[in-house]
Amino acid sequence: MNKNVFILTALAAASAHADVEVAAGFKLYGVLDQAYTTQSVSSAKSTPKIYKNTGFFAAASTSKFGVKGERDLGNAVKAVIQFEQELAPDEATLMPAKNRTAFVGLENKTMGGVRLGTQETPAYVLFGSDANGRVEYKPQLWRFLAADPKQDRANNAVKLISPKFGPVNVEFMRGFSEVAQGGSGTANEFTSWGVNFQEGQLSAKLVWDSLSNSALNYYLPGEPNAGSLNYSSLSDAKKTTMIASSTTKPLQRAFASISYDMGVAKVNYIFGGAYTEGKGQVITNTVGIRVPMDQWTVALSAGMGNYTNADGNNGTATIAGKLSDTTLGAYYSFDKSTTAYLLTSLGRNTPSVTSTYFTADTTGESKTTAVGLRYNY
Repeated sequence: MNKNVFILTALAAASAHADVEVAAGFKLYGVLDQAYTTQSVSSAKSTPKIYKNTGFFAAASTSKFGVKGERDLGNAVKAVIQFEQELAPDEATLMPAKNRTAFVGLENKTMGGVRLGTQETPAYVLFGSDANGRVEYKPQLWRFLAADPKQDRANNAVKLISPKFGPVNVEFMRGFSEVAQGGSGTANEFTSWGVNFQEGQLSAKLVWDSLSNSALNYYLPGEPNAGSLNYSSLSDAKKTTMIASSTTKPLQRAFASISYDMGVAKVNYIFGGAYTEGKGQVITNTVGIRVPMDQWTVALSAGMGNYTNADGNNGTATIAGKLSDTTLGAYYSFDKSTTAYLLTSLGRNTPSVTSTYFTADTTGESKTTAVGLRYNY
């Protein structure tokens, strides 16, 4: 048995609940998620083609393994540490070389905190407010605004967290790009601000971030690979450039999330926008509701959006296409750790122009259904 697999199996077997303390000041946590996933994509081209993909994938949550730790340093100051590795249960190696989180920091209730290393961005945390959470096969519209992994998880980053001012606190994050030895390559510097509000049943979050030298590329509904299934053998698999990159203007995003917990149901709204001056923009709006019923939970989210690309329209930023999606989730909790789920989504891309950036000239559609199990430890 692979040594890493043996160690992970032993640790998971020893844990009966989430956040298990494995040593003084350290806690083990993670998720294992597998679902039988089917995807049907109607290609948005002059001659529509149908692509059908099936397989076992993480569908409701990313499979991961991590350790959190903290140590009291006195004077109300504590040191914090966290590292997290993405797992791939659908591969024989289980543990690909993909680091998700690795930071150290200091925290004080009065002064706030600082964290150094690879860590989740304020926008990535905001996405979790969606009624169906951060579903991995990416049907939700706000996913189209997070095509660059640096906008979900920044490398070489410093995050400053303010203390709470009543129901509000503020976060600032700066990611420093690495380039190839000798200075070749293009730096992608990341900056983000986040404002959090929590008062009783009402919670809200505002985020603005910026990434230099970056285009917004994505597989839209109706394109091969428009989701989690990546079949590189498809010769015409091609990302759409929703917003072209600029060497002088950064790609900027703005998000707003509002959630209200009524007890019998939780409703939420997410606004998302991305923009590069002179290149184009994407605007999305998503609403959702999550209803708990003893061991069952049902969640529904639906969104609409549109995108422009000035480069693709002779310098005129006209509407280049519209997006829509509906995601329905049903979850059955056997206990606090183990959940069975059914997720299904329908996404559409309706382009209104044909250009270098938008090759589709008919409506494209993707349908995805996943039935799986998720274990939190």
